[in-house]
Amino acid sequence: MTSASVTAPQHDVRPARRRDLALIGAGEEGGDGFVMVAGDPPVAAVHVDLLDGHPHLGRLTVEPGQDEVALRTALVEAACERLSVRGFGQVTALTGAGSSWDRTSLSDLGFAPVPADEELPGPLARLMARSPADAVLERRVLRRHRTTQELTTFLPRLDSGPRDRGTLRLLVRRPAEGAREVLDVGHLDLRAGLVGDNWIDRTSKRTPDRGPHPDMQLNIMNHALIEFLAQEPEREALSGDQLFLDLDLSHENLPAWSELHIGGPEGAVIVVTDQPHTGCGKFIARYGKDAMTFVNTPDGKARRLRGLCAKVVRPGPVRPGDEVVVVRP
Repeated sequence: MTSASVTAPQHDVRPARRRDLALIGAGEEGGDGFVMVAGDPPVAAVHVDLLDGHPHLGRLTVEPGQDEVALRTALVEAACERLSVRGFGQVTALTGAGSSWDRTSLSDLGFAPVPADEELPGPLARLMARSPADAVLERRVLRRHRTTQELTTFLPRLDSGPRDRGTLRLLVRRPAEGAREVLDVGHLDLRAGLVGDNWIDRTSKRTPDRGPHPDMQLNIMNHALIEFLAQEPEREALSGDQLFLDLDLSHENLPAWSELHIGGPEGAVIVVTDQPHTGCGKFIARYGKDAMTFVNTPDGKARRLRGLCAKVVRPGPVRPGDEVVVVRP
């Protein structure tokens, strides 16, 4: 990827600071996106919105008298670099009436129109529904995702995984929305699930009071599959699951209420629940539409390719490398 410093060496391109936001008339940076600025004080800025995990270029601002082409290029390249490092696979932008973007400039930046017959994730579909009639959604791919054919070819690798005794390969805590901590050791607790994880603060549409669902304390995914989808170790934790196992997670092998004993006879025990785990739009943004479609096919659901939900029934410490023993109901 072209670096911002090569494209526009006369300007420092960086994430906006609080005082920059005031100068360019932007709101506070938060969980819904970020702002990149060029110059100190800033002479140009681009807003990047996160639409339920889908990066989207918003308003571009360039002060009069500045080199708009160079600044636009530098800002977009810097924003794309930041998104790529954070694990996103694509970024979109809108052309049309009232937009900061035109098709020529986006094409020069590596964007191409999203096919009109392509089914859009919910946040992007809603964006298009409220946009002018002449709006066109453009997309730039930041990293290549696995294709349906590649996933199909990979299935025998999953089917050959352990069925009765597996291994905990990766342990991830989510201390806050969008945050990930890869752990060397974690503690499973009857009330909190994985201690320090934000499950206990999450709402659920599946409970009467919309509190955290007790049968969804833990999200578990097959490690070989996330390793294949992520392609880079640092991107594995982005799926949002907490435990990644070398184990056959299919309904056939792990019917609901199967127990998983982790770390020996005196270790922690979790039980597989009957709650479905289908993923969200963020999974598409990070691993691609083909992956999301593939894991949610009838065959993918039977194999629990997107993973499963579980809850703690005996507390205790867990560590990557721990043996996982299946006890079926």
